[in-house]
Amino acid sequence: MTPEQKHAQDTTERATIANRLTAFPSVRGGHAMPAPQAVEAWVQAAWLMLAEGRAYVEDLEGGAEQPQMQQAAKLRFLEQLLDVDQRLAGRAPVDDAHCLAVALEYGMREVVDSSGPDLIEVFGLAEEFGGDTCRVDEIHVLWERLLEAFPGELPDRLVAEGQRDMLRTLRVWAPLARAARLDIGFLAPFMKAA
Repeated sequence: MTPEQKHAQDTTERATIANRLTAFPSVRGGHAMPAPQAVEAWVQAAWLMLAEGRAYVEDLEGGAEQPQMQQAAKLRFLEQLLDVDQRLAGRAPVDDAHCLAVALEYGMREVVDSSGPDLIEVFGLAEEFGGDTCRVDEIHVLWERLLEAFPGELPDRLVAEGQRDMLRTLRVWAPLARAARLDIGFLAPFMKAA
């Protein structure tokens, strides 16, 4: 078997892990929170995924020649997904210093139904940190599955037409927040951080 064939086989085998994980399982299972809490959690999740998540994915794509940067980006991306997971579960977000440990110890249940070992495999955390390669294929598979399963549109703000779509999305979220008796201003800290 040539090295290229071996890589293709390895990539196919790894991609099956991301393909078997259920994206947003609670949405399908009918997990319910009180309306104001649910609206706030889902709007925060949407913002974090479209603002932060897309930026990490772009770093993974653009950093092919910089594996150490990719390794750092995939760790931050995993931590970001745990933050979203915690919010959708109705919990206070875990402090940044503990996100990776919590994700690996307990897995996730809201963003994707996964154990810690699943996340280790999907995010290629068994690789040597600081090495000359960084495996990200499976992360891309997972990201595409999350985008497809998200209950709503997540425009890409990193492209020109995405800015317009983002404004349109914010216009939809504002009345949704008002209907739930929320002030959409709860997004202000997120917007400033982006």
